[in-house]
Parts: sequence; C-alpha cells; structure tokens
Amino acid sequence: MLAELSNTIATLIGIFVALLGAFLFAFWIAMGIWTFNDIRSRTRDWLAIVLASLLVLVFPLVGLVLYMMVRPRETLADVFDRALEEESLLRELESTLACHHCGLPVQDHWNFCSNCHSQLRYACSNCGKAIRHEWDICVNCGADQIEQEASAAVGRANSRHRADASPATATREMADSEAAFRPPQESSQRS
Repeated sequence: MLAELSNTIATLIGIFVALLGAFLFAFWIAMGIWTFNDIRSRTRDWLAIVLASLLVLVFPLVGLVLYMMVRPRETLADVFDRALEEESLLRELESTLACHHCGLPVQDHWNFCSNCHSQLRYACSNCGKAIRHEWDICVNCGADQIEQEASAAVGRANSRHRADASPATATREMADSEAAFRPPQESSQRS
C-alpha cells in the first residue's frame, strides 16, 4: 500500500511537472510571438525585429523586460496618423488666407483687412477684375501684375493729391474703384 501511494504521488507529480513544462513552453513561445508582432508594428527594420525576437526567446523573462525598456515608443500606425494630422494642419494653414501686411487671417471675399486696414484686393488695370496681392498675374486676363502694381501705387499717390484738391473728384474715384471689386451683374432674363 505504501508503494502504491508513492507510485500514485510520483505519477501526479509527473503529470503536474509535464503540465507546468507545457505551460512554460507555451508561455515562452507566446512571448516570442508577441514580441515579434509588437516590434513589427513599431519598425520596418528586419534586423531589429530578429534581434528583439531572439532576445526574448534566448532570455525569456529578462529578455522581455529588456525589450520593453528599449522598444520604440510609438507604433508605425501612430507615426502615420501623426504625419497625416500634421499634413492636414499644414494644408489648412496654407489654405487660410492672411493679410499680406499684418498676417491676420482674412476671408477670401474681403477687400480690406479688418486689423490694419490695408487693401487685400485691387482691380487689374487690364480687365478690371479684383485680384489679390499675392498673385503675379491676373487670373482672368493673364496680365502681369508686378508692373501694374507699381503703376497702381503711382496712381494711388496721384489720386491722393487730387483728393486734396477736389473732394468731389475723390468721391467719384472711390466709387469707380469700389465698382471694380463688385461681381458683374447677371442678366435678369434667363433662357
């Protein structure tokens, strides 16, 4: 009976050791697979992927702790998302119009800046359509605006001198320049 009891205990201990060994083996393999998947989501460098996986497989628990300490902080998906957000913000900033004089954001349809009162759009001397200061050419007729901007500055200086001489002339010139910024009237008859 004592021999039978010791034989049963030895069998139970053998089963327990076998189960514990199987569990530790499965845990060891799972650590290697988890490390492989984790490092692959954080880098595209195959040398780093292989070394991290081998570190965890050769030194099971110590290797896992070391890997957790040296692994890249962000995943590739996080880096990609952040890059998309930055690109989106840059596009938004580029598409936001700003005053050429003070830098305050302005609306596309504004003719004057609400902050510094500088003129944002002026009339093309060739076709009379409103254009922005940033444009090198008139988008409607293609006239070169660098030459016209210089002549417009001279024209504004001359209109100031005339405005000092005659208020009626200045009022008429202001009405003419405002008319250049208005959109063309559509015909009331549609076919």
